[in-house]
Amino acid sequence: MAGRMEDKVVIVTGGGSGIGRATCYRLRQEGAKVVVADRNQAGAEETRELMEGNDQNSAVSRVDISRSSQVKQMVEDTVSKFGRLDGLVNGAAILIRTPPLVDVEDVDWDLTMDTNLKGTFYCCKYAIPAMLEHGGGSIVNISSMSGVRGVAYSVPYAVSKAGVIHLTKVAAAQYTHQGVRVNCIAPGGIDTPQMRGSTASAETFQERNVEHPMGRVGRPDEVANLITWLTSEEASYVSGSTYIIDGGAWALAT
Repeated sequence: MAGRMEDKVVIVTGGGSGIGRATCYRLRQEGAKVVVADRNQAGAEETRELMEGNDQNSAVSRVDISRSSQVKQMVEDTVSKFGRLDGLVNGAAILIRTPPLVDVEDVDWDLTMDTNLKGTFYCCKYAIPAMLEHGGGSIVNISSMSGVRGVAYSVPYAVSKAGVIHLTKVAAAQYTHQGVRVNCIAPGGIDTPQMRGSTASAETFQERNVEHPMGRVGRPDEVANLITWLTSEEASYVSGSTYIIDGGAWALAT
């Protein structure tokens, strides 16, 4: 299997479903060795089966990215198994619907920030040194249009995703000159289990399709294509950027 990611080693957090799963599959198609990382080990194993991974070209890592020690171990295990780390896709995140700001519970704020923002920080913290050992690499952080424009249904989610965008810029400023490119994507509505859950009803989800300028929300594989490009050497001159991928919805709104 030859492709633009031939023999590159990439960790994908949140690889057990949705955009993460589609990204694992796409990277594997392009020849990458993929570590499917997720708290949900069953989902990660299913992803591995779908992308026809084996002991030579894939692995599963059960990890809670909000735990520094677990993230450190994930990176160490990856390097021990495959000898290097070339790419990281930070896709793991949670979305908790919350009331308006003054009524948000501490537990919902902390859980969201610990996973979405601190977890992304931990993954970068431990992945970057591993990448530098072999001359560099590429990190793609998955934010959200919620982090660009804000959403009323979840204060902590919107703020955490805005933080991911800024974390991307800072990391790129610090490590691009050492060979580690850091970029971010901000998906709009994508048909994933998380989005279907966040809309709260099938009727609301269908309304998102009808109101969209393309007449539909996006597919996970469409996002995976952008992530794969950013991870590959085809994007060798791209760092510190945030790419909106929402089918034109933001352009229509503004």
